Amino acid sequence: MEGVMSKLAKATIDKTREAARIQGQEIVAWDTTMPGFGIRVKPSGTVSFMIQYRNEYNKSRRHTIGRFGIMTLEEARTEARTLLSASSRGRDPRADRLRKRNENSVADLAARYMQEHCEGRCKPSTIEAHNWLLNKFILPKMGRFLLSELTSADIGHLHQSLIGTPYNANRVLGLLKAMLGHAELWGLLEKGGNPAVSIRPFREKKRQRFLSREELARLAKAIDDSENERLISPHVAGAIRLLIVTGARSGEIINMCWSDIDWDRRLLILREHKTDVSGIKALPLNAIALDILKEIPRDPENPYVITGLRKNAPLVNLQKPWRRIRKRAGLDDVRIHDLRHSFASFGVTTGASLPVIGGLLGHRSMSATSTYAHLSQDPLRDASDKVGVLVGDIMRPKAVL
Repeated sequence: MEGVMSKLAKATIDKTREAARIQGQEIVAWDTTMPGFGIRVKPSGTVSFMIQYRNEYNKSRRHTIGRFGIMTLEEARTEARTLLSASSRGRDPRADRLRKRNENSVADLAARYMQEHCEGRCKPSTIEAHNWLLNKFILPKMGRFLLSELTSADIGHLHQSLIGTPYNANRVLGLLKAMLGHAELWGLLEKGGNPAVSIRPFREKKRQRFLSREELARLAKAIDDSENERLISPHVAGAIRLLIVTGARSGEIINMCWSDIDWDRRLLILREHKTDVSGIKALPLNAIALDILKEIPRDPENPYVITGLRKNAPLVNLQKPWRRIRKRAGLDDVRIHDLRHSFASFGVTTGASLPVIGGLLGHRSMSATSTYAHLSQDPLRDASDKVGVLVGDIMRPKAVL
């Protein structure tokens, strides 16, 4: 039944619902106090609020606002007033809804960004970090937001909510900026429509944490005990020991292949590394590091040194076993990257110059390159040996050999 006119109220809705049930047909009733606002009642008792208006082509259109019970009559009346007012100014609520159904959400953009931009361009560790930020912070808060509805205020609120961890907050902001920048390139946002660009990152305090001799000894014991109790694999134990005695970055050790090791010249050849200069980087391997490498079980079917459960692939990362090891050693505030800082500090202890330490760590900043870029591997290898001996002595009595 179409076109019943009455003042919509709770009692009216109840009567219309009963009439639809008895008659066994749908009834449409219009509100006499707000032209264009009405209800559609099905024989099942379902009541939907709707509006009727004319679009820019003067064609009559109906648009469902919501379902009675999920929204109240007053909420529906307020929404109807807003939509009818917009339609009088040329907006088409029904067309807007259809457009939004086909519009990309933040979750859609994230999936496309990871697949089309990151795959083949980013390292596995970077992809893993992006996925962690997305699943931990971004998607739970704004995954369903349509790109056209995402505002600077939304992003600023998310960023501010993470003020307790400024590093994570800034990584979230950086990822959102990159994703929305690609949305502009792909035509999903208007040029200059990136809502993240106006948000300023938090100031991050540079953190330098160095292990003392006593702390290093505790850490070495925690690694040994964890390996002996089979809480960590020999590959994980070897990887962390290599980080301690080489000062390498965790990604460099995890992604190392057996073919990257030059046993004769005692070098680790890094073809993918985090420096400002592209190309191959050679990392000196001291005697302690070589002995650690010889102890790591080798899988003839896997080219990587540090392996996990995946075939023909390296271990994903060391974070989970590292957290267990550092807790066991009573070093909860120590990050994996702090092992690199500690290697440098022990290098200073042995008398190595800053340029030589820079060479050992593989730094490639323009300011430092002119100082140590032309050093031969001999002084670097000698310095690495001295640090290796010092660190090895501290890590005993359990030999890393």
